[in-house]
Amino acid sequence: MSEITKLRERHLFFPSQGQRCLGVLHEPDGAWRDGALVFLHGWAGYRIGPHQMFTKMARRAAERGFPCLRFDFRGRGDSEGDAGATTLSTMIEDAVAAVEMVCEEVGVERVALIGDCSGSEVAIGAGVLDERIDSLVLWSAPIVAGDRSAADAAKRRSVIATYAAKLFRRETWAKLAGGRLQPRMILRALLRGGKGAGEEGAEQDREIDWYRRFVEFQGEVLFIYGGNDPTAPSALEHYGELSRQAGREFSYHVVEGANHAFYSLGWEAEVMNVGLDWLAGRYARTGGEMHG
Repeated sequence: MSEITKLRERHLFFPSQGQRCLGVLHEPDGAWRDGALVFLHGWAGYRIGPHQMFTKMARRAAERGFPCLRFDFRGRGDSEGDAGATTLSTMIEDAVAAVEMVCEEVGVERVALIGDCSGSEVAIGAGVLDERIDSLVLWSAPIVAGDRSAADAAKRRSVIATYAAKLFRRETWAKLAGGRLQPRMILRALLRGGKGAGEEGAEQDREIDWYRRFVEFQGEVLFIYGGNDPTAPSALEHYGELSRQAGREFSYHVVEGANHAFYSLGWEAEVMNVGLDWLAGRYARTGGEMHG
C-alpha cells in the first residue's frame, strides 16, 4: 500500500436515526471509478470485517479507483447505540444512511454494497431502498425469503462435529485443567447451532418482505461461498431459483475448500480478487476525482 493511499484513509461520523456511526473512508489517488463501495459487516463483526478482509479489500479497491466506506453498525464497534437493540432492521437503516453519506461526500451516484454473512442480508434488505444501489456482492449469504431449516441443520452438524473433534485434542484437556475452557459459551454455540445472540431474528425483522426486496432489486448480484461451508449447497440452490424468478442472471463463485469465513490467505485473496474483478467490469474509470 502506498503512503499516498494510506494518507487518504480518514475516520468520520455520520448520523443514523439520531445516533452516530463511525466509518473509515478510503479515497483513491488518481482516476476514480463512477461508483463507490460500502462494506456491511456481519452480526458479531465490525468495520474491519472477518480477519481484516474489509480493510484489505477496501485498500485494494482504492488502488483500483474505488472510493470505499467501511463502518460500524449502531451498537457495534465504535458507533453509538445499544448492542442489545441491534436488529437486521436497524442495520438496514444504517446501510441506507451510509449510502447517503458516501454519495454526498465523494460525489458518486452509484453504489455497490459488499456484505459478509448477516451483512449480506442487510445488503438485500437495503438494495431496493435507494436507487443509487445497483450492485451487491454477497459473501456467505444466509437464506432469505425461503426455508433455512436445511442450512441451519447443516451448520449445526458442522458445529457439533467441530467440538467433537476437539474432545480428542490434548490442548482441549489442558485448557479444561487450567480453567481456560468456557463451557457456557460452548453450550450456547451447540444449542444455537452456531448462531450468534440475536441472529434468530427480531420481531421487526419478521415484517420485512425479503422476497420482494430480492426480486425487485434492479441491479446485479454476485454470490461468493466457500466450498466447505455447510450452508452453501442449500443457499446456492435457493438463490439460483430466486434469481430465476427475478429474471436476473445468477452470478456466483465457489472458493474450493474454503470455510464459511474464508480463513486462509489464499481463500481470502480469491474472494477479494473475484469480487474486485466483477466490480471493475461494472464501474468505469472517470477522468479524475469525483468529490461532492
